Amino acid sequence: MCAHLGTPGLGVEGTSTLPAGHWEASVFFRYYNSSQDVFGDQPLTVPIVYANTHVYGFTTSATYAVTDRFDLTLDIPFQYGTRQTWIEHDFMSMTLHTMRAGGLGDMRLTASYWLFDPKKSPNRNIALSLGVSMPTGVNDASDYSYRATGEVLRPVDPAIQPADGGWGIILAGHAFTSLSFPQLPYSNWFTNTFAYVEGAYIITPQETNGVQSTIGDEPALTGGIQGYIYDSIPDQFLARIGVSQIVWPSKGVSVSAGVRWEGVPAHDLIGGSSGWRIPGNTVSFEPGVTWSPRAQDSFSAFVPIAVRRHASEDAVSESLHVPGPGLAAIADWQLIISYTHQF
Repeated sequence: MCAHLGTPGLGVEGTSTLPAGHWEASVFFRYYNSSQDVFGDQPLTVPIVYANTHVYGFTTSATYAVTDRFDLTLDIPFQYGTRQTWIEHDFMSMTLHTMRAGGLGDMRLTASYWLFDPKKSPNRNIALSLGVSMPTGVNDASDYSYRATGEVLRPVDPAIQPADGGWGIILAGHAFTSLSFPQLPYSNWFTNTFAYVEGAYIITPQETNGVQSTIGDEPALTGGIQGYIYDSIPDQFLARIGVSQIVWPSKGVSVSAGVRWEGVPAHDLIGGSSGWRIPGNTVSFEPGVTWSPRAQDSFSAFVPIAVRRHASEDAVSESLHVPGPGLAAIADWQLIISYTHQF
């Protein structure tokens, strides 16, 4: 299951608004490893198709506050990944080999607007975002596949391709509130407690990117079906909800706990859903910690731990009436680290 969309933790809610004319620079790191097969909702102790995938993602981000309520953000992602499997090589021998890929991902430009004036409402607000994902990255990275006849240079699997290769429309939202309300008795006990919710969805109208799947030249595996031969440009989604507690106000330390839901749907909202994709989703418990030693600096670390993993049947298999649920190797945990500086 590929998923290039991955927003970092929000940090201490209520402190992330940017004054007009100021900049914010961020660096994000995301790591995950997926190796356990999931058949529908059932994790398998013995894999059907072993695929051990490691992905290291780096994103640099720059935000400029046009006004106190209107921001523009440019994200520039990079990714390096490795994938060890036998099905993408000489599958008859079932010998494991590793393919590698790295490079620039698809850049994203997003405009965000706070519904309430941050100066008048510093403890609770809602932001709505609209953006575009641009096909600027490497979506045709190749490495050697080891076949019975020798080495063949083939595109790597979408799980480790740095980019998807298509245009996308980004719809997103973010809201936070202090749990201290002046009109409620004893709510001042929660002055340093915030609740947050956010969501993002990338709509990809294009169907395929013209790049063959790793096994696209193997009729024995694809059956000559175009939907198995060329990579899909899939929609992606992410939703988060949780609570953040400032535990050491003088040092700017907060901890948080939340739920994270993310994945790749089997069917796109707009356009066709054909092409090679492995759809699925993960629901994770997401603990985190944030340290803001100064007002303009913030460090955070989050570790989403999967509590439910689901592999969906892809649209091509559905159209061919292939029985059974989906099969995917889905990570059971992730590591997300970020540093942000305002100036």
